[in-house]
Amino acid sequence: MATKTETDIDTETEAQMAEKAERLDQASAIISNKCKWSAAAGFIPVPYVDLAGLAAVQVKMVSDLTRLYGKTVKQEAIKTTVATLLGTLTTAGLAAPFAFTTVKIIPGLGSFAGGVSMGALGAAATYAVGKVFVNHFEGGGTLSNFDVDKVKDDLKNEFTAKTAKA
Repeated sequence: MATKTETDIDTETEAQMAEKAERLDQASAIISNKCKWSAAAGFIPVPYVDLAGLAAVQVKMVSDLTRLYGKTVKQEAIKTTVATLLGTLTTAGLAAPFAFTTVKIIPGLGSFAGGVSMGALGAAATYAVGKVFVNHFEGGGTLSNFDVDKVKDDLKNEFTAKTAKA
């Protein structure tokens, strides 16, 4: 039986690191793309339809990430998890920013102000959800062992950090 040499182990480790870096780059590209779509969804002029658009973009993002990490998951499970995460953001004292969707009721300036606000907040929420899933999948997790309660703090921190930059 052949034993691995130190060079073999170093080469294997380098290959694993390169594979991980490539996967993280792809995950980052998925998140970035979906953040743009989330920002666009914020400009849907009908109150609360923008939130439905945001949720749809996030479901697609999580679906893309699960494929990237070689996971197979039913769409219904992804929808439920995304809805729970969005609910977590709104019930965690972060509901006030999402109230901007209601501002769209005001003709003219309300639609514009609501669109800008919801666009920025939607992109931040999408970024936070994406980062939480990437961290979970990188740790070897799956959607079936994803625990929203365990990631609440990370989700809130990612969201507030992203909104602070906006």
